[in-house]
Amino acid sequence: MNNDDWILLSLFFYLLVAVPAFIYVVKVKKAGFFDPAVQFLIFLTLFVIPLPLRAYMTKEIEGDVTEHLLELLPFLPVAVFMTAVSLPLFLWGYYSRFAERLAARLPKPRTGENLAAPVIFLGVFSLFLLVQLASDSDGLLNFILLGYGASSEIYGKGHLAVGFPWLFIASLFLLYRYAIRRKKLDLLLFVVAFVLICGMFLLIGSRNMIVYMALAVALFWNYAIRPIRLKRLAALGLLSFLALNIVGYLRTSNYQSLGDFWTTSASAYQESSSARGRMFYTLTIGEFVVPFETLPQMIRSVGSEIQPQLGLTYIKDVMLWIPSVLFPDRPPTLTHWYMETFYGEGHGLNIGRSFFFLSEGYLNFGILGVFGTMLGWGLFLGIVHFYLRAAHGAPGAVLLCALTIAFIYRGLAGDFSSMFVGLPEQSLSAAIIGLWIANYGSKTKLWVKAASTRTISAAIPIPPHSAPAGLHDAE
Repeated sequence: MNNDDWILLSLFFYLLVAVPAFIYVVKVKKAGFFDPAVQFLIFLTLFVIPLPLRAYMTKEIEGDVTEHLLELLPFLPVAVFMTAVSLPLFLWGYYSRFAERLAARLPKPRTGENLAAPVIFLGVFSLFLLVQLASDSDGLLNFILLGYGASSEIYGKGHLAVGFPWLFIASLFLLYRYAIRRKKLDLLLFVVAFVLICGMFLLIGSRNMIVYMALAVALFWNYAIRPIRLKRLAALGLLSFLALNIVGYLRTSNYQSLGDFWTTSASAYQESSSARGRMFYTLTIGEFVVPFETLPQMIRSVGSEIQPQLGLTYIKDVMLWIPSVLFPDRPPTLTHWYMETFYGEGHGLNIGRSFFFLSEGYLNFGILGVFGTMLGWGLFLGIVHFYLRAAHGAPGAVLLCALTIAFIYRGLAGDFSSMFVGLPEQSLSAAIIGLWIANYGSKTKLWVKAASTRTISAAIPIPPHSAPAGLHDAE
């Protein structure tokens, strides 16, 4: 058989494994759309299928499709097979007793009484960081008007750029407040803040943050406020996906004003009106075809051109906790290392390609690394799953879980540091600080002991809107 036949066979094999896994999670385990396992399977498929399917249909190099495509063709089916074979390990770890017991040992945050304080503190602090970040651009507005080019200004200033996601966390505490008080003013203020922040990310072309924000809000609303109907969610999700495709296709740099953004976008839209596949370009030549290329590249190169790292990359990931301003010579991330190694461009230019989460496992330990990575993800998300079930809609615990689950798609398109450093640094740390501030001065401790494993096993998720009064502060 030729390469195309093997690619097609591998895609069928992947679906033969992934579809029953999805049915098992939804039908047997009664998982909803926002369950971590469902989110994982959806985004995993979105990252695995597009590149092999495109390679089967055409060998044309276009958009973000790798220039090494022809070299990788013999290894694409192996990468797809390997991903499919390792998938049962994810489910085994996800529903394991180990994940359940570990989740039971994690404490839950109390609601707190200072519900406005986290919004004010995190909001002011985030804006302070962003003002410092934009100091060389004559103000925050001018920095945002740099558009997509702002990313080059952020490089090396991650300790200040964290103000972007922290500003969103600050606004999310308005929704947290609404979940507790159910006052429409809190919801209105959140909507206003959310729209403004989305507008900021729209200007700088950061689709990843817009998607992350939308997922986090939907998750929090579904588990802490009111379950979202699937039909409404599907319609909204489709419209959002199409809109973000257009945003990614039209984003540019150096706007002269806010009005110039709309003028430039409208002009670009008209010029590209005949562009083939514009509405779905992320699935054909854009974001979703990039990360998976790194796995067949590792299969091709490790052992011949590159020596197995035997865990060294994970040790280097720990160093990424140190801000680059304090440690300028810290090792480059794998995205930048990959770009240097296979494309010959330096990471100092802030150039990189997303590194598929299984690729780092193969780079270190070969196929065993792939299996270990998939199992590790299963255990991690299984802990989140059981922790969320035991929370029974308590807004503090739901907030932490929502931010974690929404990060899944960014973790799949990144190396170990994405979850190990990126998630705590960009989201969880701000959320925990906010929860601590909300509880500051209270006579009770912020963290309370979670339910026992037996309680979690017997627990049936209670819809938040029907939960009895005082449930969030129980225990």
